[in-house]
Amino acid sequence: MRTARNLKQNMYYSLQGEETPVYETDDDGNIKYYIDDEGNEIPLETGETKIAYGKPVEMQASISFSSGEVEAQEYGLSVSDYDSTLITEKDAYPLTETSLIWYGEEPQYTDDDEVNPKSATFQIVAVKPSIGISKYLLKRVTK
Repeated sequence: MRTARNLKQNMYYSLQGEETPVYETDDDGNIKYYIDDEGNEIPLETGETKIAYGKPVEMQASISFSSGEVEAQEYGLSVSDYDSTLITEKDAYPLTETSLIWYGEEPQYTDDDEVNPKSATFQIVAVKPSIGISKYLLKRVTK
């Protein structure tokens, strides 16, 4: 059962960025390199890419941990499709349906200094701007 809590709290968001290459690693997770003709170390790419997220930015917003049938119908979702609702001033932040939210915890980084998306608390699953506010439905990130 969900409890209704509206809290205005500092949190972070991160926007989905560009695709970045995936690098070959050794058994310890260290990136493998090769030396080019000029003696430069170049990381070995696997040929695959992954989506990277930008540096998290601090934000303030209201978050509610209750859900309701009216919101679900408004977004065309089932109440099981999201866990929380985030409300901000209209267009206060450039959030989209791929954005990550950290609530009550600090963003974590991978060994290659990229944002670790698994460290986020929520991902936005729907955006609904209205007069004066923007509402976002959030789904908890599985860790």
